[in-house]
Amino acid sequence: MMKSREDHTAHGHHYTYQGNHTATETGEGINMAAFAILVSLAGIVGFWGVACLLAGLINNGLFGLGHKWLAAIFGG
Repeated sequence: MMKSREDHTAHGHHYTYQGNHTATETGEGINMAAFAILVSLAGIVGFWGVACLLAGLINNGLFGLGHKWLAAIFGG
């Protein structure tokens, strides 16, 4: 009588290589890394913008900042 495959393998979980599944996981990992980089860069840009806004408010006050912003937009 021939032994079945189960008789020849070790007990426990058996993982098989599936090329498409591995490629999908790799693609998801790359997407998650790219998303993390973009979110980090967005956070840095946002922090920079808030820092610049606060510096402008401290140096010029609210009305001075508004006046200089309008002058930059419309010229003057």
